[in-house]
Amino acid sequence: MKRPRSAQEPLTRDPVGAQNPRDASLGYRVVATEVLPGRLVLGLRALLALLFGLTGLFMIVLAALVPRASTILIVQFFAGFVLLDGLLCITAAARSMMRPLPRGLVALEGVVEVVTAIAAFVLIGNLDKQPRGWILLLIAAWAVVTGVLELGWGLSIKISRGRELLVAAALLSVAFGILVFGWRPPDLVTAVWRLAVYVVFLGLLRLLVTFRLRGLLTGQS
Repeated sequence: MKRPRSAQEPLTRDPVGAQNPRDASLGYRVVATEVLPGRLVLGLRALLALLFGLTGLFMIVLAALVPRASTILIVQFFAGFVLLDGLLCITAAARSMMRPLPRGLVALEGVVEVVTAIAAFVLIGNLDKQPRGWILLLIAAWAVVTGVLELGWGLSIKISRGRELLVAAALLSVAFGILVFGWRPPDLVTAVWRLAVYVVFLGLLRLLVTFRLRGLLTGQS
């Protein structure tokens, strides 16, 4: 028969078994062997990226046959993707138990994505008046800024494993954005397959992080 735990007995004696992170406020050291609270949101972001990337790959043929209509459709898909991704970021920041710094960076990433989506919808409405290069610049800026923010919160968050995958996903976004800035404006088909391949790899990395991510929360000592 198990004896009752006294009021002053630490809740965590070893890292075996899931612990309640809220007990850290009582001064106990809490080791969380369960995944971080944002795992579900990260998994949804991974599936969303994979869905958008695979859709983009299938639209390459359409882009070659009907360029203008494909441009509008692809930018609409992109705007919808970053809008939902941004809302998921904001949701993760609102529901998580992370420290203020990474939590703020996650929320800021969500705001950046929502603003990017709005800008993309505006560019769709003025597609005939604006050069298509503006859309590529918007995509490049989105990739670089979100990559830097993901790198920031990926290095700041308290985790015991999965950090290398978070950093890899962030660096992938930064590298893609820099390459888009440096490339000469490509034709539509090339732009579509580059974006689609990048997002597919991003989704795969996020999916790997979802299954590997585990956190370490430390209470006040």
